[in-house]
Amino acid sequence: MSARWSRRAFLGRAAAATTGALVGSAALGQASAFAGQSPALSPWDQADAIANAVCPPRFPRRHFPVTRFGAVGDGITDCTLAFAKAVRACAKAGGGHVVVPAGRYLTGPIHLRSNVDLHVTENATIAFSQDPNAYLPAVFTRWEGTELHNYSPLIYAFGQRNIAVTGTGTLDGQADNAHWWPWKGNPAYGWQPGDPHQAAARTRLQTMAEQGVPVEQRVFGNGDYLRPSFVQPYRCRDVLIEGVTIINSPMWEIHPVLSRNVLVRNATVVTHGPNNDGCNPSRARTS
Repeated sequence: MSARWSRRAFLGRAAAATTGALVGSAALGQASAFAGQSPALSPWDQADAIANAVCPPRFPRRHFPVTRFGAVGDGITDCTLAFAKAVRACAKAGGGHVVVPAGRYLTGPIHLRSNVDLHVTENATIAFSQDPNAYLPAVFTRWEGTELHNYSPLIYAFGQRNIAVTGTGTLDGQADNAHWWPWKGNPAYGWQPGDPHQAAARTRLQTMAEQGVPVEQRVFGNGDYLRPSFVQPYRCRDVLIEGVTIINSPMWEIHPVLSRNVLVRNATVVTHGPNNDGCNPSRARTS
């Protein structure tokens, strides 16, 4: 790897941090002081200073293989309940690692809890369901920066602390020109005239926000065609996303919202659908 990062690497590791969504004020202060001492330093060096100031979460050495809870890595068996049981058991024990061994595991959304690391090992793939109904009931989330209740992100945590998604395995959203992507309403992604798409719901959501409609009344989901983000820690603290490869996302890949002390490093994003942004941190509150 060259000493100078690529724009992609920089965005993945540090650009989000500079917004303040990923690091606390102390880290930002350190970065500012660092930059103030040497004004000629490049943004890449400043990014290093910020990243070095973020302390990644730590987890007890407890391991909860999803196979122990009924998961089968055949790519066919629905492992949603097994993942939920493993996360619940790990959290109840005081934290540790929910381990995904080699295989392909089909599942619906995974909701993380405090002190849980979802560890996807080498040669392991979590394949997320292509059925939108699997991501209901709706959860409190954001869509293009606006608060609402919508399809659950594929990996979601709300108000949790000390969480992670790690390992060298793959997270496969299974989005393609027949699933999720056509909702954009673009023929380049499988949409055809007469097919449903997101435009009407997008306009309705924006109007509701502008008119101050309470978030509790902004309920979307089945029939609205607003695609979910992939990994979304919402109002969380002490978050690590490391090593995993993300492919075929419905929409945004890594989307921390109002979260602090978040570190994204050595993650790979390979997906070319509509709005497949690599890392979109969000900190501004929306009415």
